[in-house]
Amino acid sequence: MNRRRFIALSAAATATTAVGAPEDPQEITFAVLTDVQYADIPPEGERHYRESIPKLKAAVAEIAKAKPAFTLHLGDCIDRNFASYATVLPLFEPLGQPVRHLLGNHDYTVADAEKAKVPATLGMPNDHYAFHSNGLRMVMLDTTELAPYKHPAGSPEEKAATEALKRLAATGAANAQPWCGGISKTQLDWLERELAAADAAGERAIVCGHHPLLPADGHEIWNAAEVIAALERHPCVIAWFNGHNHAGAEAVRKGIPYLTFKSILHEPGKTAYALVTVKPDKLEIAGTGREKSRSFPLVQRKP
Repeated sequence: MNRRRFIALSAAATATTAVGAPEDPQEITFAVLTDVQYADIPPEGERHYRESIPKLKAAVAEIAKAKPAFTLHLGDCIDRNFASYATVLPLFEPLGQPVRHLLGNHDYTVADAEKAKVPATLGMPNDHYAFHSNGLRMVMLDTTELAPYKHPAGSPEEKAATEALKRLAATGAANAQPWCGGISKTQLDWLERELAAADAAGERAIVCGHHPLLPADGHEIWNAAEVIAALERHPCVIAWFNGHNHAGAEAVRKGIPYLTFKSILHEPGKTAYALVTVKPDKLEIAGTGREKSRSFPLVQRKP
């Protein structure tokens, strides 16, 4: 499968297409990895950029054996240089099924003229989107939307984002960091519509973003409270998944687990990925390498 064919496959199976549905409609398994963050540069501290390539190859080979319904990559596919995408993306092809990407802050460490091309290069139908698989609705948010780094320097969007970040920093907020981000009211309204549709259809929903919402440790998006409130209004939501914080983290609030998956970038020779199984009564995560295994009960929640 060549790269053009792979991207076409990823883009074709989008918001309303069921993908890889197992026989049991109550159970589905998919793979998660994040923050490959490849760059053709020497290590910087604990970040071993070139080592991401052999570790990603190993992870993909093992994931392919498990035959998950789909695979998520939760953002930061590269660290810098647009040409890095041509090195990383073909490594997902042996999976033989769509990889669903999110936008991360490092995905935009490219020339201003190339920033608009990032979502399409990743095979994404839009900067934020949703898709279905066997009764599970995956809602993929763009938590980079309001960040200065996403937009060309000097553009109205970049100037507005920079001013908003300055105002947040003036309040002393720990997450007023240039690598964080936020989502607009337009995207929040879209999220509400997606979750309301999932509620009405009797579906379960997992919402994903590159940046965390919880725990509140300085890595979370600038308007995390608004997103959390939206999730809590909808009983369809069973989890939030994100990357960004390479060390990983977790929190549970009102029955919803907020899970940060570990980056594959660190520890040469040691990969990081998980197989996630949604069962009728629990969420099971089988971690490999740096990623730990864990299990969470699925709690019946009222709106």
